[in-house]
Amino acid sequence: MIKIFLLSLCLIFILTSVATAQELSDDENNIAKQEYPTETLYRLWLEYQKDENSLVRFYNSLPGQHIIEPNEKNPHEVVVTYFAKGNDDTEYFMQSGGPDFYGLRFRKIGDSPYYYCTQIVPSDAWFNYGINEFKRSNSSNESDLYQTSMNHVYDGAIIGPDAPLSQYVNSSSAIPKGELRDESLFSKFMGEERKLIVYLPPGYSNKTTYDLVIQLDGQNYLGNENNREIWQGWTPMPTILDNLIAENDISPIIGVFIINQGNRSEDMLSENFSDFIALEVSSWVTENFSVSDSSKIIVSGPSRASFAAAQAAYKYPDIINGVLSQSGSFYYTLKESENWPIYPEFEGKLLDDFKKSEKLPIQFYLEVGLYDLGLGRVGMNRQFRDILELKGYKVHYNEYKGGHSHLNWRHTLSTGLMHLLKK
Repeated sequence: MIKIFLLSLCLIFILTSVATAQELSDDENNIAKQEYPTETLYRLWLEYQKDENSLVRFYNSLPGQHIIEPNEKNPHEVVVTYFAKGNDDTEYFMQSGGPDFYGLRFRKIGDSPYYYCTQIVPSDAWFNYGINEFKRSNSSNESDLYQTSMNHVYDGAIIGPDAPLSQYVNSSSAIPKGELRDESLFSKFMGEERKLIVYLPPGYSNKTTYDLVIQLDGQNYLGNENNREIWQGWTPMPTILDNLIAENDISPIIGVFIINQGNRSEDMLSENFSDFIALEVSSWVTENFSVSDSSKIIVSGPSRASFAAAQAAYKYPDIINGVLSQSGSFYYTLKESENWPIYPEFEGKLLDDFKKSEKLPIQFYLEVGLYDLGLGRVGMNRQFRDILELKGYKVHYNEYKGGHSHLNWRHTLSTGLMHLLKK
């Protein structure tokens, strides 16, 4: 886990930089401390004044491109400092990710090629970030004009010391494992053979009936649990199910992972896809595995797949009993006038559908990250929650200090499953 508290390094800087600090006037010291707002940055700058290679050594020692330090003014926050290395063509760097939606601009450390920016974040935040470099290039040999181009140079993740990471993503040899089967069925609604991965719980028996969870974006929920600390990693849902069952937090359950094919963007908004989920996948599972008419059927999905899950439940509430939505994209109108996600102007289709319809026998788990697309996605999820609660639906709503990523979803999925599948 990337939690770097460089207290010992700071002490080294303090001891080696005292002489340099004493050579500065009080005014110079005050200006430097305003320019370099953390003790680490200030000491880095001081050390650089007498040893230009000190920044090279420091930068090369970083396992990523950031450090996390306690915020002395608030024990519930940490200070993140991001670093980047430029060259003579660098105009500036920008950080994106976390609570500063429009990003943060880097500043130079002295006259060195190294840049920094700082961000105060809650200690329980965890989110992806990126760094973009903006470079100058001459537009003409005979002119002082130049063009600026952007290059994406780095991706990483901030994981605060109090981030609510789930124990259920960890695999253990002591925990019984479920079985994964490769399956497929031909869909008349989608007009193609569709690939499915079926999860059968440990000790599966045809003499017992099971609830069913249908996971959309299925290939992204079959991740290796060993990637749980890496921002690129997907969600290890089979491991999560194994652990939930072993801990007796949910009853043994069958899982079906629908693998994306063709045009995911269109599929997830299509009513044909709703038909495919409810009329073909669920009935195929009922025919081939031990799922009965009285079993709970939950449809789960992130982002646009949350729209697909909720739309399928709205259309077939007699089949689908629950929706697990992670960072749901409920701003789609499916009309000519479509919303811009960051600042939606029109009410989303599903929000309007549920507002106007009678209460349906569906339970909901809705969650969204506070750093996800500014207020657009957060606002739509809050509005959807309010509509459902006013209509009398059973809703569990969760906001976390993160973004739109499996870095977050892999740790929150178990919460949604437990709320919808309580024993």
